[in-house]
Amino acid sequence: MPPLTVAENVGKHLSNAYPRKKKKRILELLEVVEMTELANTKGGDLSGGQQQRVALARALANKPELLLLDEPFSHIDHFRKNNLRRKLFAYLKENKITCIIATHDSTDALSFADRTMVLKNGKIYANASPQELYNNPPNKYIASLFGDINEVMLRSISPEETNRKMILLYPHEIKLGKSSDVQVEVLDSYFKGGNFLIKAMLKNQIIYFENTEEIVAGETVTIKIDKNLITSRTRN
Repeated sequence: MPPLTVAENVGKHLSNAYPRKKKKRILELLEVVEMTELANTKGGDLSGGQQQRVALARALANKPELLLLDEPFSHIDHFRKNNLRRKLFAYLKENKITCIIATHDSTDALSFADRTMVLKNGKIYANASPQELYNNPPNKYIASLFGDINEVMLRSISPEETNRKMILLYPHEIKLGKSSDVQVEVLDSYFKGGNFLIKAMLKNQIIYFENTEEIVAGETVTIKIDKNLITSRTRN
């Protein structure tokens, strides 16, 4: 509500019977969403991300048993988003508030969910723990929700194989290896901060893998994949 201050917005539906208790509750929630310093700012003077944080605090004001959130961090600055997520989900767990989130952000689905459901065309496509979906994705669509994914022929990385089975591999699961017979031609390198994402050509297919250092385009290198991973991840 634009005419009201941040504090007034958060406390809008709290009882006025106990003013001190109400004020304490408002301050507690403003701390959770990192809006304490803007408690007296009018709602109409806030940015979209700040308004979203006030809305989160207001939704928590009366301690709901079930909270439904639709893309709750979509308008919040990236530098603030991760810390806010940690504080909010810690608060929800501490207060035993069940939370259902609709999100396209893999961090929400992996780092904070107890269970992740994948919806596609209005139907439940998968339903499992985040660890299970990430480590054993049943198909490329689900794996791609968590980032870049390679779907390659098993025989392309295991020359002794002759079947047409496929394997799903995340970039960090493909390593440089001098003892390997599998060669790729590097096409490009993308700096990601802690490492580089390498774009390469494996036979007639583009793949992506990670490396601690940049690799010059045009260079041929050998790659390897853990044998246990090949066994567990291979599918028909």
